[in-house]
Amino acid sequence: MTTLIIQKKEWKSIRSRIETDHGENFFLITWRVKRELGFTVRTYFFYDKNKERTSDIRLDFDDPACATYFQLKYL
Repeated sequence: MTTLIIQKKEWKSIRSRIETDHGENFFLITWRVKRELGFTVRTYFFYDKNKERTSDIRLDFDDPACATYFQLKYL
């Protein structure tokens, strides 16, 4: 499994580009994202050095080829 870590600011622009390509309601059905783009979206919460709770977006890919395609197209 390949995991890409993306900051929230970056994710907003990537998500809007994906919604432009696939439609506004694309992310409402998780299996559709998995089927068409090959990843699952999750929000990861953790504590930083200052013991403040922060989060980022993690994209979990089952296939490394899908991860490469995503990086080439959206990053």
